[in-house]
Amino acid sequence: MRLVAFNFIFNKDNILRIRFELDRGQVLSFVVQLECFIEESDWHPIVRYDTAHGFAHRDTMRPNGEVEKIEIGIENYRDGLNYAMDDLKANWQAYRRRYEEWLKK
Repeated sequence: MRLVAFNFIFNKDNILRIRFELDRGQVLSFVVQLECFIEESDWHPIVRYDTAHGFAHRDTMRPNGEVEKIEIGIENYRDGLNYAMDDLKANWQAYRRRYEEWLKK
């Protein structure tokens, strides 16, 4: 088994943290998390895809600590990993804006 971990950097205030476990080319588990540095305060996890709890899902974090968990329908964890990276790369700015709006409320 091999652990792969790296960051995809959008800019100095927005990154994806990516980790997954491989065994003979098969993805056994993964975590893809969008983290944003907001208001010069600290890094905030905004959206996370992972396989914790035995299934692939997306966690949407709110500033008040609430987490919305939604299962993603996928064939296998490799597809889930690719889906997660594609979604967060395409939509990270919208996810960040939404989180910032929640902070204002």
